[in-house]
Amino acid sequence: MKRVRVENSIGKPLAHDVIQYGPGVKRVLFTRGHLVSSEDLDELKDTGNYYVYISEGEDDKGVHEEEAALRIAQAAAGGNISLTKPDKGRVRLVSESPGLLKVKSEVVKQVNLEDDFVLATRLNNSGVRKNQEVASTKIVPLVIEEGKLERVEKILGDNKPVIEVIPPKIEKIGVIIAGKEVYEERIEDAFKPVLEEKLKPYGLTITKSIILPDDEEKIKEKIIEYKNGGLELILVTGGMAVDAGDVTANAIRGTGARVIPRGTPIFPGNMAMVAYLEDVPVLGLPACVIPDPQTSFDFFLPRALAKEEITNEDIAELGHGGLL
Repeated sequence: MKRVRVENSIGKPLAHDVIQYGPGVKRVLFTRGHLVSSEDLDELKDTGNYYVYISEGEDDKGVHEEEAALRIAQAAAGGNISLTKPDKGRVRLVSESPGLLKVKSEVVKQVNLEDDFVLATRLNNSGVRKNQEVASTKIVPLVIEEGKLERVEKILGDNKPVIEVIPPKIEKIGVIIAGKEVYEERIEDAFKPVLEEKLKPYGLTITKSIILPDDEEKIKEKIIEYKNGGLELILVTGGMAVDAGDVTANAIRGTGARVIPRGTPIFPGNMAMVAYLEDVPVLGLPACVIPDPQTSFDFFLPRALAKEEITNEDIAELGHGGLL
């Protein structure tokens, strides 16, 4: 590969894509391998390309950016991850199914500490949709030394899988809507439609649901009934605050469930509750889940669906980035 003035590139294949940028414009003007003609010179100069890299065929040394990006992506990818074709030197890692994204962030950091390598991901423990981009990788130069690339491949290979998606392992979901005003039909329930929309990206629906008054005993009994009836995740809405009529949290405790210490460091959603009735997760959801597009529930749901236990330490770590 050789850097030459555009006038000297006529008849030679480009070693890289040439991209045109402008207000509202980003398009590939010429693709890698394009044979430069005299008619191309004005367009190249109009986009600031007075010099270009041309391919010298077998004399080219090093690994081209597209092959390098593909090899990095292949080394990083785990289960339920597919790769796109290289595009402008970049390869995207895409989820093959909805679920919980797992990323070994320390390994990603190691890769990015290596000169000329870029690996960007979504946050570990994020919920992702099918066909969603979860990571992207490329190198900075047009070519990279084979030895450098092999070193990064080894870092990733020794820690594989670095990036994977765990599909939902739960299908049967119960919802308990607690609130006297809803039970007496003074207002229409707004919680169930929101929860249905939250579950839809995971390909899931609500198996059973019921509306109850703010009665601690009735809520407790229904939670136990749902658990004994084979439901695998129980979502309980209603009183999670400190108001006199808010009894949902006490009802969850009353089942004998193991409650992760209260106080989720996420706003909105700091009053959410995570508990386990034997091996069944029971999530107490505060009212902010209705109006706010993202709350603590969006952090807990994908992990619960993946049957990954949520610990007190996990919740404490959410404080960094917990102001949504």
